[in-house]
Amino acid sequence: MKLGLVDVVDKKDKVLKTIDRGDTQHSDILRVTGVFILNEKNEIMLQLRSPKSYRYPLYWDCSAGGHVDTREEYITSAYRELYEEVGIKTPLVFLGKHYIELDDGRKHFIAFFKGMYNGKIKINLHEVSKVIFFL
Repeated sequence: MKLGLVDVVDKKDKVLKTIDRGDTQHSDILRVTGVFILNEKNEIMLQLRSPKSYRYPLYWDCSAGGHVDTREEYITSAYRELYEEVGIKTPLVFLGKHYIELDDGRKHFIAFFKGMYNGKIKINLHEVSKVIFFL
């Protein structure tokens, strides 16, 4: 199954090769983003992933996020995922980037961003079941 091209990076976040995301191995380090949206009450928006999600269906997750496409900047990916998943366009602030190893063996460089938003949310039901703002 073709899922789109992504860059495999080393532990210094330098690109080693480009492959289809469906062809990655657990040893491959991929780039991902995580976006946190806060409202005027300083509540944080979390999303319940779709039951159709390939990984972690019906798990709570950050406001939006996902894999960084090949040759895409982290910030560009964050804006894209935020709009694709919950229909939000708002300025984002970079919080930091970290290397992580997940319990299932997958490895990521994840860049975190935050933004403020109080408008209408339009969730993509293929990716998100619902969103809730939490204190």
